[in-house]
Amino acid sequence: MSIITQRGNLAEIVVARLAERIDSGLYPPGEKIPSSAQLCEEFGVSRTVIREALASLKVAGRVIARQGAGVYVTEKDARALNFEISRIDDIRSAMQILELRLGVEMQAVALAAQRRTPEALAEIARAFDHIETLDTNNAEIEARADFEFHLAIAKATRNPHFPRFLEAVMGEINLDLVLKHRQSGPASKAYLKKINREHAAILAAITQGDPKAAKQALAAHLEESLDRYRALLDEPAGSEGDD
Repeated sequence: MSIITQRGNLAEIVVARLAERIDSGLYPPGEKIPSSAQLCEEFGVSRTVIREALASLKVAGRVIARQGAGVYVTEKDARALNFEISRIDDIRSAMQILELRLGVEMQAVALAAQRRTPEALAEIARAFDHIETLDTNNAEIEARADFEFHLAIAKATRNPHFPRFLEAVMGEINLDLVLKHRQSGPASKAYLKKINREHAAILAAITQGDPKAAKQALAAHLEESLDRYRALLDEPAGSEGDD
């Protein structure tokens, strides 16, 4: 009997399960993963599904096939995403990161609305609830919780490149988030409520499977901060992304 009960492409689901095991360290770097026959039996799917899943993981750089020896988890250094942003702790740098986030996350939130599973929705909801119940004035803690909400959305795309990209530039994204939370100052609790109302709109659109509404909610959430940064730098607001 298959242990896979979610709806959706079976290969995508197997990819997500195996990627989770790699990320958690269950399959550490350099270790051989179970054979195709073992994976077929465990997941209750065909060899074609396993072959497609392993091919996806190879393309993503998560595993490597060794001739006659099997498939192994890629060493961390070998699969690291080569993406660097110079760290400048100022408004312009934060604005540039936010522009990048807007481009990537607009696509991610639309895919999340189309492909979300009950498990993915539960993870997004947990991240949402965590922010809502935060009782702290620590900008770093608030920023991390904010990031986890957006990371859960990226995972819901069932495309491993979205969460990998966000994690690869997490430090740079955190710069923008910490700046925003610090700027809220004494009104921190009111600010948290405001962003979570925006998060609620995003979560509702994803739950309803409405990609257009999800993109609009995300744009409303991120573009306000982007316009505020532009105003501080006396730069014109952009019109890109208007539908």
